Amino acid sequence: MVKANYILLLSIFVIFLVLMSSAYAARQALSFSDVDVKVGGKTSKNLRHGETIDDEAEPGDTIEFKIEVKSNYTSEEDLEIEDITVEVTIEEIDDGDDLDEESAEFDLDPGDDKRVTLKFQVPIEVEEDTFDVLIKAEGDDENGTDQKVEMKLKLDVEKKSHLLKITRASLSPAEVSCNRRNVQLATIVINIGNEDEEDVKVQVLNSDLGVDLSQDVEELTAEPNEEESRFSNVYSFSVPNDAEAGSYPMTFRVLYDNDRRKAEESPTLTVSDCATAKQAEEEETGEEEGEVTVITPPITGRTTTETGREEVPPGTTVTQESFLKSNAFVVGVIVAEVILVLIGIVLVVSLFRRRS
Repeated sequence: MVKANYILLLSIFVIFLVLMSSAYAARQALSFSDVDVKVGGKTSKNLRHGETIDDEAEPGDTIEFKIEVKSNYTSEEDLEIEDITVEVTIEEIDDGDDLDEESAEFDLDPGDDKRVTLKFQVPIEVEEDTFDVLIKAEGDDENGTDQKVEMKLKLDVEKKSHLLKITRASLSPAEVSCNRRNVQLATIVINIGNEDEEDVKVQVLNSDLGVDLSQDVEELTAEPNEEESRFSNVYSFSVPNDAEAGSYPMTFRVLYDNDRRKAEESPTLTVSDCATAKQAEEEETGEEEGEVTVITPPITGRTTTETGREEVPPGTTVTQESFLKSNAFVVGVIVAEVILVLIGIVLVVSLFRRRS
């Protein structure tokens, strides 16, 4: 009898808690009417609190959350919820730190809903594990009451057993002409798989330029965010002087897992013709440094040509006189007449003297 009463009381208590929870949920002014999560190229639809996202994420994957938030106020209550934000947090996924994104603020009238989209990128270096995802919406209604709703999901991250990723393969300079020495290729390789990789071989290749460099790396461990899991180096080479102008893909290759797998990038080196490059440089230098400043003399009404003659302004009528009508001819005639008069006077005086 006592046992039966105990079971009855326990049942009543459980029912009471369920009813209280339902009543509390009914009083929530905000709710998530739909939550979809896209991992890579696959989407899990209409997720509920506590569920695990269907598809596992891999290092570097993009995760997209599409969240629909609804106001549970009725038109009779006529309360707007203002300054609502939606925040998604993936906990401790980034080397123990959280990743979080927040939407812009928005308002909801009674019965309305709004969909927001938030995106994340899984870190390249990440542990294979299950991570908690917290989704929260929060705002204030017109009475000044804080309104919020939360839900939790779980995200599984899985990694391939063997996977090396090249995160850098950059040339400096990326274009050469006359100076073709000491071209550098900077590289970074990271082990993002689940297994340590031994006897890794690194190559830098281009048969047209005669580039054939290689290096052996003893081990890259599978420990995210540790120095032992990554390899970096800078390789130098020269371009032959007789190499033709053109584009040359420089193959950067990493062989691993007993040479059964490879990672590869091909940055392009541009080789320009030296003569063309020099001419272009001279033209550019001439434009920048060889500019000539022309000073125009003040206008005086006349300009002098290269022959030293005066140039008559446009619109002026030019009249040419013969020598007989010129001033020089008139002066010559007058001078001749004066000389003749003087000679006549001298002759007359001489005659008078002889008669005396």
